[in-house]
Amino acid sequence: MKPDDLFDPLAQDYETMRRELQWDPFVHIHAAFEGRSLNGLKILDAGCGTGECTRWFQSQGADPVGLDISGEMCFLAAERSENILYLPHDLSDPLPFGEASFDAVVALGCLEYLEDIAPTMAEFRRVLRPGGLFLGCFERYGDDCPGGNAPEVVFLDDWVRYRQSREELQTCLEPLFSHIRFDRVPGFVLEESDERTQYWRVIAD
Repeated sequence: MKPDDLFDPLAQDYETMRRELQWDPFVHIHAAFEGRSLNGLKILDAGCGTGECTRWFQSQGADPVGLDISGEMCFLAAERSENILYLPHDLSDPLPFGEASFDAVVALGCLEYLEDIAPTMAEFRRVLRPGGLFLGCFERYGDDCPGGNAPEVVFLDDWVRYRQSREELQTCLEPLFSHIRFDRVPGFVLEESDERTQYWRVIAD
């Protein structure tokens, strides 16, 4: 099964569920874009869900494009937006854009569903313009994380989230970006245990 099988049925209630699970993507967006003007920026919102962040980017003067593996999410996002392109797309596949198409790529709440992040990160770098900004959150593992040091965790019986160490991320990202900032940040609350997932927030250019 692919993540679209997980997220399609959640589309109608996704924004409410996101708040209940205390997952706030805007904390990370503000950390990455603080002090930067978004006016006129072409931004790829990868894993856009129902478009909350995509619409916010537009409200700040940016020209965003939303991608999500869930066709239902993209449909609702389009219904709630004006003049924003949303495309159903599996981030495991090559991106449907030319080189240097975007000033920024944002990937929040989606990268933990990719078994191999390296091809996706290479694609993100390909579509970024020189000096472009990448913002992403990667679920991490460790003694202080739910699930401990397991690089994969099974949830809801059938689904897997893939987790990264800092060393693994550095190996993947250092050939792609000149400057990389890592922050340890909390993720969403796990319904089954009331624990919080833990992320590496990466801001790179």
